[in-house]
Amino acid sequence: MLQPFKVMRLLSFSLLVIITTEFASCQTKPLKILFEITQLDTATGLEKTKIYKLIKQAENADFDYPKLDDITAAITDTLTLRNVMPIFEPVNGQYNYYQFIATFKGKGYNGDQLPKIEDFHDILIIKTKNDGEVVDAYQYTLEWSEVPLQYDLYKSSVKGIVLANNLDILKLRFVKTYGGSEDNQMLKENGNIKLK
Repeated sequence: MLQPFKVMRLLSFSLLVIITTEFASCQTKPLKILFEITQLDTATGLEKTKIYKLIKQAENADFDYPKLDDITAAITDTLTLRNVMPIFEPVNGQYNYYQFIATFKGKGYNGDQLPKIEDFHDILIIKTKNDGEVVDAYQYTLEWSEVPLQYDLYKSSVKGIVLANNLDILKLRFVKTYGGSEDNQMLKENGNIKLK
């Protein structure tokens, strides 16, 4: 027959194993893609409000911060949409992840030539808590080709805002992550988020 002290130790140990196992299983849920489309939208007109269309949604996700913190080093090939996109892909984590693309007409400059109207793409990634509160967000123009590439990366500086359909991205208060003058730190372009 077991002594009461040994029974208590055995019960305590069993309880600790159960709690540790449950905690570990909560921490290791795999990334799950809930929604993804590959077709990009048609471009909004020159100087029109951008539409950030949802193209990917995931749970148990997070941002790839090492790549975001040094975009220039993360790109090892020529600058193309294909090579820049992996930087903004989700990794395993504990948040809800949303990826949006805004396709829009803009003026492209190539050397001393006159500007040419081209299609551009802004990527917006947002991570939220389960209640929809935005934890972090980044915005970047995928066709940006000047080194260092961080010059066009913006990070949200807002707290306590909830992700919602038709949310104006100006409410996310994006601040340039690298370089630039003080008066050129805030993202001043407007656009609306489309969750559906």
